[in-house]
Amino acid sequence: MEVLLNADQAGELKQYIFNITSEGIAEARKAANLDQPFLKQKYAAQWIGISVNTLKKWEAQGMPVIIMDGLTLYSKKEISNWLLAHQK
Repeated sequence: MEVLLNADQAGELKQYIFNITSEGIAEARKAANLDQPFLKQKYAAQWIGISVNTLKKWEAQGMPVIIMDGLTLYSKKEISNWLLAHQK
């Protein structure tokens, strides 16, 4: 089966595909916490690709954390800086 579209229809289809793709990417970024500068422990470990236990060990070794009202948050920027400072 072949579908022939005029220039206007082709343009509308391209715009529709672009919009659907952009929405899907935005949802995936949100689900993966890519747009959040601070993460809770579980998500910080996932973001780095390590276990929560390893994250706790690194915290004991000086990895920076933010603790407010009993909530521990991890800054992506500070984690990256800390890891790079330990690069050999």
